[in-house]
Amino acid sequence: MKNNILNTALVVIVLLVSLKLFDAKFIDKKLIAYINLLTISIIIVYSSYYILRCKGILVLPVQLIYFSIIFSMVMAYYSWGQSFKHSLIETLDYLWWAMFFILIVMNISIKKIENIVIVFGIVYIVLYLYQYINSGTIIFGKPISGEEFGEQRGAVRIIFPGAGVFILTIFIAITKLKTKLTLSYKTFYYCLACLGLIIPVMQVTRQFIIGVILVYFYHFMKGKSYFYKLVVIVLFMGGITIALNSDIPMVKGLIETQERDAKLGKKYIRVLAGEYFLTEFSPNVASQILGNGAPNWGISSYGKFIDRLSYEKEYFLSDVGIIAVYSMFGVFPIIGFILLWYRGLNAEIPQKYIYVKYYLFYLLFTSFTWFSVYHYHYLLSTVFAIYILHKSYHDNIIAHKILEYLKLNQLKVSKK
Repeated sequence: MKNNILNTALVVIVLLVSLKLFDAKFIDKKLIAYINLLTISIIIVYSSYYILRCKGILVLPVQLIYFSIIFSMVMAYYSWGQSFKHSLIETLDYLWWAMFFILIVMNISIKKIENIVIVFGIVYIVLYLYQYINSGTIIFGKPISGEEFGEQRGAVRIIFPGAGVFILTIFIAITKLKTKLTLSYKTFYYCLACLGLIIPVMQVTRQFIIGVILVYFYHFMKGKSYFYKLVVIVLFMGGITIALNSDIPMVKGLIETQERDAKLGKKYIRVLAGEYFLTEFSPNVASQILGNGAPNWGISSYGKFIDRLSYEKEYFLSDVGIIAVYSMFGVFPIIGFILLWYRGLNAEIPQKYIYVKYYLFYLLFTSFTWFSVYHYHYLLSTVFAIYILHKSYHDNIIAHKILEYLKLNQLKVSKK
């Protein structure tokens, strides 16, 4: 009992630290940095004993990603002359993958992980709405541009930190709605599911909105009759048509942004940035294979070069997602992610945990235009999703083996 409480407390603390308290501005940056450094250092040291001892369907992909990130510090020194001190400072935020191995060792229950995620998801919602109401003052996170949260795409646009835990929460919610629940729990999960549509729209981020809608559509249409699907599609298309012809500022802002980007075609800044980081950025063949390392933004000479790219050409690593992973960490983490998506999306797990596949799909969908595959706002949520998939898959195999064993024994007894 005591160990269970300690394990739960550890997971809660690590999640809170990994999110840097939702990038709270009212807490001293140095204090957060020191707590972050201490926590991730303990996690890395503690997990080092178990990394090569862990077995399972998703262990190899995570190992490929994790070790590539660590080795990239060597490449930052070799290719760019960035010191190991500067590399370590920047790379620590990408090493929360180590928590995956600790979760396997702790064998913490899926139910506890779900509860922790949902609590943090609710905290995300409350803090986001509070920040939205008080948008004139930066309390959490930072503006996309400038010194304050300004109006963009017809809304006060606040990309609130910690979206990974919110995404995982709403996918858990829609999955729970297909299980037997009391009225109070059903109402609770319906509220979360609705907020899962409202908040992405309020943040007017296209991949956020489309990714969530695609998952919702698939989940609620799965197993339904063709007539039901037809009715829903007609109603949805009708709603979209009405919205497109309305004067809603958010909708108009999204349409204008999409039309502008469509006209740019290959000159769209994210396409140009992607091509550059994919084909021109690495200074040598070794970096093309093993990566360039994470730049200490604006501090090291490498970091200053990345800083200049953002100001002079508007090329941001955060805009190119999985290409940024390749650029910083090389080919092997890309192989790791491909294995992760392939094995994860094809693994046989109980339907009550299907939300982890939705989360993996969302990561895949947003991986080309957003930092969801590597940023600390998402990373520990990704680790939780992978752990749940890992545990549910292997528990499912054990359950099948026990069932087969019991059936075989029963057959032997009946023959006697």
